[in-house]
Amino acid sequence: MNMLFENFHFADPYWALLILLLPLLPWIKRKYLSRKNTLLFPSVSAQISDGTPISKRWLWVPFFLRNISILLAITAMCRPQVDLSTSSVLSSGVDIVLAVDLSASMLALDMSDSSAQEVTRLDVVQEVLADFIHKRKHDRIGLVAFSMDPYLVSALTLDKEHLQKNLERLKVGLTHQTGTNIGSALAEGINRLRNLESKSKILILLTDGKDEPAPLHSPLIYANGAKADGIKIYTIAVGSSTRTRTYLFDSNLRDLIRAPNGEPIVRMADYPVDKEILAQISNLTGAQFFEAKDKTSLREIYNEIDRLEKTDVEMQVNALFEDLYQWPLTAALFVLCCEFILSRTRYLKIP
Repeated sequence: MNMLFENFHFADPYWALLILLLPLLPWIKRKYLSRKNTLLFPSVSAQISDGTPISKRWLWVPFFLRNISILLAITAMCRPQVDLSTSSVLSSGVDIVLAVDLSASMLALDMSDSSAQEVTRLDVVQEVLADFIHKRKHDRIGLVAFSMDPYLVSALTLDKEHLQKNLERLKVGLTHQTGTNIGSALAEGINRLRNLESKSKILILLTDGKDEPAPLHSPLIYANGAKADGIKIYTIAVGSSTRTRTYLFDSNLRDLIRAPNGEPIVRMADYPVDKEILAQISNLTGAQFFEAKDKTSLREIYNEIDRLEKTDVEMQVNALFEDLYQWPLTAALFVLCCEFILSRTRYLKIP
């Protein structure tokens, strides 16, 4: 129903200016059309009452109906329509893969707004990414999670509802490991973008750590491959401090370590970030490296990427408008008929 009202409009709204003439009708009626010394028919007995003729109490009814019919006729002249057009995206020009770190360090609490309601780094990332996905309505977006090994959460898709649901599934332990391998995430994201024919192919990698244990191959090898394939890699380091309060993770149970009362245990931990390698990856592919210390700065980073990576959207539109003028026109004729009948029967006046 809401969608129907959103798509409702008038094709010729300027006819509505005729409504401004309606207040003049009573003056015209009194000035030129009023009759004096008239007698209401068909009942003379109606004159015998408590001092006020019964029919006279409702003398305004025909005039009211006449105005309603005119108002409905003007509405019909404005041509009310409902837009039933459909559109489909032929090409957005941008394909995006979001790579999100799911190592145990994403359980750190240093990005919480307040201690009253503590949230993890991952909670903040999910909230910001949900807004970013919502903005990129016409882009194909894929989602990759990684720790030691990458995990394809969602292939590139235009179905943002499906993507949002998969974003909600992200949690530490989803990839079965808790270490970090940036190269594996780059490889998975690049493979999803390499063979696509799009104007812009971007990979946005978000992490709060460094390769641990040290990988066999430097992530720069994958960055060089991305450059050759025309893929930009934006990198984001999240976290306000390398030493921070954090929840503890049980890799065997793939859940938080909890106290006997069920509350998650919080400890201090050190989580170093390899900002140098992240900056090199971005610079090598012609993109940018960012640091996010809180939710506000992280949101601004994704807003900046959203601004930088824009192309024209090619769409196919099937225009279809359904006219609704027949409904107010039919109502106007019906009301006018009622006024005509009443004016010549119950409210008939004769000199």
